Parts: sequence; C-alpha cells; structure tokens
Amino acid sequence: MDCNETHRLLEAGTDGELDLVHQLELEAHLRTCPDCARRAASLRARHTALRESLPRFTAPPQLTEKIRATLRAEGAPGPARRPAPRRSPLLWPIWSITGLAATLAFVLFAGYAWGHARARADLLVDDAVSDHIRSLQAGHLTDVTSTDQHTVKPWFAGKLAFSPPVTDLATDGFPLAGGRLETIGGGPAAALVFHRRQHAINLFIWPATGGALAVRQAERSGYHAESWSQAGFNFLAVSEIPADELAQFAGIFRAKMP
Repeated sequence: MDCNETHRLLEAGTDGELDLVHQLELEAHLRTCPDCARRAASLRARHTALRESLPRFTAPPQLTEKIRATLRAEGAPGPARRPAPRRSPLLWPIWSITGLAATLAFVLFAGYAWGHARARADLLVDDAVSDHIRSLQAGHLTDVTSTDQHTVKPWFAGKLAFSPPVTDLATDGFPLAGGRLETIGGGPAAALVFHRRQHAINLFIWPATGGALAVRQAERSGYHAESWSQAGFNFLAVSEIPADELAQFAGIFRAKMP
C-alpha cells in the first residue's frame, strides 16, 4: 500500500468502515510511514474535536411540559379528557407534536451539517498546508515548469479526470511557475504554482462534486490559506505571504479565470 492509497483510505479507516484486510494493510503502512501516521493522527483528532464540538440541543422545560400535557390529555379517559379546540379534535394535537418533532429534528440536522462541513473544511486546509510545506522542503514545487499557461494546462491532460483552469497572473505580480499532481482530502487535485517575490503560492484545484467550499480565510502556523468555489471547482490557495496579499491573489484569479 503506497501513500496515495493510504490517503484515500484514511477517512474510512478512522471511521472503522474498512474491511479487515484493508484495515490491517493500512495499519501496517502507518507503522512504517511517519508522514501518513501524522496525517492519520490529525484526522483522528479532527473527528474527536467534531464529536465534542457539535452543538447539543435540550428541549426547554416549557416545551417538554407542553408535550407531556398534550400526551396526558390524549391518553385520559372520557370524562377527564380536556375539551378540544375548534380545530379538528383528532388532528390538532397530532399536528402539534409532529411539528415540534420536525422542528427539533431540523435544528439537530442543521447543527450536525454545519459542524461536519466546518470540520471537513478544516481538514482540507490542514492537508493543503502540509502539501505546501512538503513541496518546499522536498524542493519539488513543480512536475511541469513553465510560465506559459498553454504549456501547463495540456500537461494535466490524461493525468487527471478533469481539466483544471490555468491562467498566468504575471502582469498582476503573481507569475505562473508551473504545476504538479497532488492529493487533497483523499482525492486527486491539480496544484498550480505561482510566485510572489521570493515566495511560492500553491493553488490546489479539484472538482466540487463532494461539496463546494465557502469563501474563507484560515491560518496554520504562519501559513495563510484562502478557499472558494467557482465554475464547478474548489480552489484552495496556500502561501506564507501576508493574508491580504493572498486574498488579492485569489480575487485576481477569480476575476481572470478562463
């Protein structure tokens, strides 16, 4: 099992969804690969934080008592039953309880969905920052080196199941340097590399089929990240340049995206 396959299986492995054979292969790889082991530990920490940070809702005492009173009234024998309002004597209490249950279910679902989306976005930022740092340390920023977008874009053909948008922003102070293949969130992604003075900007691009990213700024250990979705793609830019310059880069790319 190599690192790319491990990245694809980490999510399922953390949730205990792998079969025994794949789980054993995954654990064996993690024992021999410090980088994947760190990623697995980060993912487990994120899942724990998600479970602990999800909002928990408790019905207020007034609502609890109202439901109990309604149930008692419905279950009381003939003479003791409370007079029903002018609405349908059979449907009104049922509608009330059903409506309250639906409201509570919606609130719980909305809270879970928000927490899950937030945790997923945090995990993607962590992945992108780790990949950015790795590309700088390994001295392997690009698989294809070119300042010509017409060279970089065709290079991805046949290597990815999608064609990432490529544009050169040299006239805006962010010249294109090249591109490479990457993995973000367990899936394939394109990484476009731009320069800002002596610094590199990694722009990760992948289809938004698994969920669109919101416009968001983040910071991890001095590295800044900027995410957004556009034209069916997710974009996540990472660099050590100041946050306002990275936001400027993202705005220019969005405006000039082919």
